[in-house]
Amino acid sequence: MTDVAVQVEELIESPGARRPSRLAPFSSRLLIPLLAAILAVLGIAGLQFASSLLVPIVVAVLLTLLLNPLVRWMCRYGVAEPVAAGLIVFGTVILIISAVVVLSAPATEWLRRAPATMHQVEDKLRAIEPLSAIQAAATSLAHLAGGSDSSAATIQVVPPGPLASVGWTTAHVVGGILSVVFLTFFLLASGSMFRRKVAYLVPGGEQRTRLKRALYEVEHQMSRYLLINTLISIGFGLATWGLLAVIGVPNAILWGAVAGVSNFIPYLGAATTVILIGIVTLAAFDGTQQTVFACGGFLLLDLIKGHLVCPVVLGRRLPLNTVAILLSLLFWGWVWGIMGVIIAVPLTVMIQIICSHSARFRGLGIVLGNWGARRPA
Repeated sequence: MTDVAVQVEELIESPGARRPSRLAPFSSRLLIPLLAAILAVLGIAGLQFASSLLVPIVVAVLLTLLLNPLVRWMCRYGVAEPVAAGLIVFGTVILIISAVVVLSAPATEWLRRAPATMHQVEDKLRAIEPLSAIQAAATSLAHLAGGSDSSAATIQVVPPGPLASVGWTTAHVVGGILSVVFLTFFLLASGSMFRRKVAYLVPGGEQRTRLKRALYEVEHQMSRYLLINTLISIGFGLATWGLLAVIGVPNAILWGAVAGVSNFIPYLGAATTVILIGIVTLAAFDGTQQTVFACGGFLLLDLIKGHLVCPVVLGRRLPLNTVAILLSLLFWGWVWGIMGVIIAVPLTVMIQIICSHSARFRGLGIVLGNWGARRPA
């Protein structure tokens, strides 16, 4: 009986002994995605919470990558890195301030006349026959639904005084701009010091050399992309200025500058600019011919820029695919607001390049990149 009891006990305990070995891989497969999701949520919350700190740092890093080729070019002629960085950074600041001073007068005038301009555009749109018929039908439905007299009381909430919020916003913006300017200067003046220091964090000679090479390639590709994209935006703004000046649109230089700046925001920038150009031309001219020429010419310039200039200059394979661009605009705009929308594409391009040089995150780089957009014949 003792032997039989021992055999029965072994038969009962043996499946239980094997059960943890079967459940362990299953639990580990669930634990790793759960931890990754928790870390992702905490990371996104941290990005939103520390936006006032992280946004100036990210902008300074992107400006450093943009201006670094100019610093290296000046260093080839014997100029010290701190001197070259100071000349380029503060020269760029003076250039931007000069452009703002030149554009401030037409921009202020247009903003002052914006309500009257919108009334003019509304009156001209009502004069168009299809739109006037739609407006008449909508008015008739409104009368049938609620009548012309409305006795409902309206409650108007008076916002708080704007002085405190405007003062805080002004101080916040000025502090952020100064942080970006001086951080960009110090990053450019230090040269490749930070790249070498990051490489020394990795032990081992071969891994350190490989990391140095990867960081140099990332810096080189990002500098090339940002510099070429900035030159394309400047050329696009100048072409828009010339087109609108030929048509006779008022303040053509202002809308050329708007087109150049909005070129950094794919899709949304062009859509916003063409709407502004349509409003300005409708208010400035009696007929709709100039509006059609201005909007159609701008869309033609944008088509040439997107399908001819960018593929030829940046290469046949652009850094990001269309889905990645749209998702980056949505994500970074949700995390960091309008500033996130502006820097979304350069920041995502930097992430894609870094991931493509990492063996562990190469899959994410392939997903964000534009490889395989066309099937091989």
